[in-house]
Amino acid sequence: MRRTKNTFAILIFFFFFLAIVPAVLADREYQIAKIMQETEAQSFSYEYIKDLRKKISEEKYEAIPKIGEKFALRQSGTLKNETAYRVSSPRQFTKIKNQLILSEAGKISDALSFKLSGRFYYDAVFNLTHSFPANVKSDQRSELELRDTFIDYSYGPWDIRLGKQQIVWGEAVALFFADVVNAKDLREFILPDFDLIRIPEWASDIEYSKENFHAEFVWLPAPQFNKLGVTNAEFAFPYPIPTPTTAFTTKDASRPKNALDNSELGIRLSCLLSGWDIGAFYLHTWDKSPVNFRSIQSGVFNFFPQYKRLEIIGATLAKEIKEAVLKGEFVFNKDSYFSIFDNTDIDGVVRRNFIDYLLGLDYTFFDKVDTNLQFMQRAIFNHTNLLADNENKFNNSLSFRIKTDFLNGKLEPEFLIIASLMEPDFLYRPKISLKIKNNWRLRFGADIFQGDASGLFGRFDKKSRIYSEVIYDF
Repeated sequence: MRRTKNTFAILIFFFFFLAIVPAVLADREYQIAKIMQETEAQSFSYEYIKDLRKKISEEKYEAIPKIGEKFALRQSGTLKNETAYRVSSPRQFTKIKNQLILSEAGKISDALSFKLSGRFYYDAVFNLTHSFPANVKSDQRSELELRDTFIDYSYGPWDIRLGKQQIVWGEAVALFFADVVNAKDLREFILPDFDLIRIPEWASDIEYSKENFHAEFVWLPAPQFNKLGVTNAEFAFPYPIPTPTTAFTTKDASRPKNALDNSELGIRLSCLLSGWDIGAFYLHTWDKSPVNFRSIQSGVFNFFPQYKRLEIIGATLAKEIKEAVLKGEFVFNKDSYFSIFDNTDIDGVVRRNFIDYLLGLDYTFFDKVDTNLQFMQRAIFNHTNLLADNENKFNNSLSFRIKTDFLNGKLEPEFLIIASLMEPDFLYRPKISLKIKNNWRLRFGADIFQGDASGLFGRFDKKSRIYSEVIYDF
């Protein structure tokens, strides 16, 4: 039913788009002629063009500004196959995903432009194998969705974007810190490209820029929430139970209704000061993942997840020093929810303030080898040792990425490692990309998880995989 509704919505938007654009652009013959001048060979007969030239005169027709100056259309797309094979026992294919992304962008005038995009994927692994239960197959086999679809308008120092969009406030490598606005699709954890992990949301994004100052105001009237792997999915997050054999039950979390009181608001201010790009933001939002409230009856943990409000305050900074770029992201979460292993606690949840931050350094060696080093920390205030997942008062980790290219950019090797400094917990991501001609790309890589079962990566210790991607851009 959900896919049917999504399909219907996309078709309605598509036909609305087809109906409204001609009405705006072709209300008079002169307006039609402006479009014909660039597209006559592809879209309209020669006789019709001759008739238009006569009606508005040959001289006037030739004097029409080129469509590229006022109106432009650009279609693009990506066809992609992603195949993954689990190398830990039981060894098997875990993904044979075929994906199509279509996009159309247009410039109606110097001030007004738009974008329309959608994605469809089908994962054949659920039909070619019988390794996943029905609930996982139903959730991940196929999907049709409207992606980034918006209108942009610029007027003086103002820029306005209305529609379904991604609002990016952070630029951390491999993990999300200040990138807190959009919900995330985490059914493959953090492994896909971030542009596909972020879920585009209906929003208004109003920006004001003047000299070294920039302000941004966002409003999301219908908040979205993280997509998490269902029970028995390859990257399903475990429930907070004290032992793997603890019996538990769970219910689906009910989402807040689409109402004005449930909308999300945010503001971000930034300025360039003595070479430092400094920003601060506030977001009145929802916890994008449900809080696992629970009760205990006869030794059985009964979970009833709920979505809760969050107040997030953050800051970013960046400064370029010769070949190096220093970066920082700081996010303070007020009264966030943590699961607790205390059987005497009535709902298994406590509220704590915490801060996530990173300090990063980008540096390019020999104008060829790009590197990124990040130190990351979570600090939990009023800490208790009973927090689930062995959450320490301070959780420190490091990441390092190195990337370069050969053969004039046709061959691009890359290696990324993220490691906890508190306990054995690692993610290794080597990959190599090869460009073939102008439109084809091949990619081969591995996602290797190691560590304790309570760690962010160690919980997927048995899910390490190798993968290939075949990509065609058009």
